[in-house]
Amino acid sequence: MKKRGQVALVFLFTGLLNCPAYAGMPAPYVLTDIARMRLEAISFFLLVLLLSAAVIRWLWNSLRPSFPRLPKLNYWRALALVVLWGLLFVVVLTMISGARELMTPGAWEKHGPIYRLKAGEK
Repeated sequence: MKKRGQVALVFLFTGLLNCPAYAGMPAPYVLTDIARMRLEAISFFLLVLLLSAAVIRWLWNSLRPSFPRLPKLNYWRALALVVLWGLLFVVVLTMISGARELMTPGAWEKHGPIYRLKAGEK
């Protein structure tokens, strides 16, 4: 009986969705190449972030039998841990790039989106 109720709910919700199905038809929206590449990059970043949190949770909880004082880590805390470490790495890399500029003032010039060393004067 429980399974029949679930099947009935699925049919009810699919029946309430009153939108046309575009089977083999082009999408009703078109993204530009730049927008499509940005969407792909963002979705890849989110996928890696979420999978990293799952791996960290699995590793942490697999160490618990060896280290009984470790608390159990749930997925949301693992996700927060991954985001916190990511922000820490951004700060450290920013400090490194700032130190590079301080150690060699005026030696770098911007070429498009990146910086390169200025050509030596002859």
